[in-house]
Amino acid sequence: MTQIVADPDPLSQSFLPKKLLHREKEYQQLIGNIKNRVNTMIFGPIGSGKTALIKLAMNEIRELLYVDCLLYDTEYRVLKEIIPSNRFIVCRSNYELFKELQKIAKERKFVICFDNFTQLKNVDVVKKIMSIGVCVILVGRVERDSPSLNQNMISNFPSVIRLEEYSVEQTTDILRDRAKAALQESSYMESSLRKIAEKIGGNITLALSVLRAASLKAENENRASIDEIDLDVMLPQEDCLDELSSDERTIFKILSKQKSLPSNRLYAFYAQTAKYPKCERSFRNYMESLRSKGLVKAIGDKRGRIYEAVESNGESHEE
Repeated sequence: MTQIVADPDPLSQSFLPKKLLHREKEYQQLIGNIKNRVNTMIFGPIGSGKTALIKLAMNEIRELLYVDCLLYDTEYRVLKEIIPSNRFIVCRSNYELFKELQKIAKERKFVICFDNFTQLKNVDVVKKIMSIGVCVILVGRVERDSPSLNQNMISNFPSVIRLEEYSVEQTTDILRDRAKAALQESSYMESSLRKIAEKIGGNITLALSVLRAASLKAENENRASIDEIDLDVMLPQEDCLDELSSDERTIFKILSKQKSLPSNRLYAFYAQTAKYPKCERSFRNYMESLRSKGLVKAIGDKRGRIYEAVESNGESHEE
């Protein structure tokens, strides 16, 4: 079988490059803020490199701790994630856990990043952690997320780092860099990379997923290079997407990137991403609309339902 993918890692979501192209200025600002213990907010659209920025900083600064609020959304879960396991006793109360964190903060200096901070059920945990002298970084999609914090808290974040959506040229640069590291030479064309960049609206995560899928498809079919016809199938089709509402389009793009998500997780991503997210009842109506258009497949009952994006050939995005 012809091998196109020489190294799959550079095209994976977990891959962390040595430096982030077109994010050098923001990275240096973040590193400076962490070293000087400046509370910071980071905002940017989905796929703009927010989490990658933090993960890269963690490689340089060991004192930076990371909490994904999509997974750890209560005070108890946050504290359990932060406190070292050897100092954590199961079934402790929030009060006892916080006292333990206070002791640790007196022993050493560290910085905590709250990614997707708007998913916290109660942002007061951030205020409490800041009250014991811990430096905090909050990461969200857009600055409208900040009203979940009161003005007194916002005044304690003197630095705001704004990540703009990647341009077509910037996305193409990143794809070229990753393709060079991941794919065999002559297995792709510059025009294919630009075609992806023009279609995905600055979402580099989605762009890399499309390039990876196209590469594997060509490899499985024993072809020596990616065919642009493959991209026509995998990329969002303008004529179809034009028929969708802005909320439906947002949901479909999230699901296309994630491939498969439980209903509650999909709604959480939508609520974080949409400019003006609607209630869960409206969300269910959007999902029914997407299903009726043949863009989404539902698996399971209402309580445990899983949604999958459907490719143009009618197949769901299954691994």
